[in-house]
Amino acid sequence: MKLKNILFTFVMVFTGLISANNHSSPYVPTNYAMEALQCNFSDGKDMDDVMKVLEDWKDISDENQYAYNAWTLTPLYYSESDVPFDFGWMGYTPNMEEMGRVQDSFQEVGQSVMNKWNRVTDCSGQSLFRVFEARAPQNEFTEGQIGYMSISSCSLIEGKTADDLEESDKVWNAYNDKNGFSGGVYRWWPGPGTPTDADFDFYLAIGFESVEQMGRGRDMRMEGMINDTRPESILNCDTPRVYQTQNIRLVTQEG
Repeated sequence: MKLKNILFTFVMVFTGLISANNHSSPYVPTNYAMEALQCNFSDGKDMDDVMKVLEDWKDISDENQYAYNAWTLTPLYYSESDVPFDFGWMGYTPNMEEMGRVQDSFQEVGQSVMNKWNRVTDCSGQSLFRVFEARAPQNEFTEGQIGYMSISSCSLIEGKTADDLEESDKVWNAYNDKNGFSGGVYRWWPGPGTPTDADFDFYLAIGFESVEQMGRGRDMRMEGMINDTRPESILNCDTPRVYQTQNIRLVTQEG
């Protein structure tokens, strides 16, 4: 799917979320802006070197009161062909305007940190996403928290539209509540900087508090398929990649 088709799909889905079924209270899930980086270590450098730079970044972010939360992602279950990088970065702001303010400000005050960052990392590209929260995490995040996240590339199946997302989220959230799942579920819609040759609608990101919790979910998936007790899915998704996540900065409950 070329970029113009993804953008068209996003506009149609976003419009559908606002006006789905002409509800008096439109279905607009909690949403925010996210920027993503895929990075390799420079020769002779490792995550310890990255964390030292991030301490300086946090100081500047605190001084300038950025409404910006950040996590790193380290590949756990993956193939090198799908994940050709050492670590990823997720940075969240309440909206795109605040993301822009952070970028403008950091370009003015953060050059020394950027120079350090460029010495220890080699990052390929920088992408923006609009994130919609299909399921809120049941437990609050804590600063420095270690967690896990599975990420799949997904598209709506033929015959399903944005009008079906509200009911699908309700059914799946009830199913997850019944089975004691406490993680969050997010749809990452591509924005500026994402590949123009992407052949899917969005990324589906699911947060877990432990690898055990993720494994329990996989077991429940198989059992539900065998017993035909899983809700209908309106998505076609590929095999997930799984990452260990670490919170780097937490100033709000977004993301």
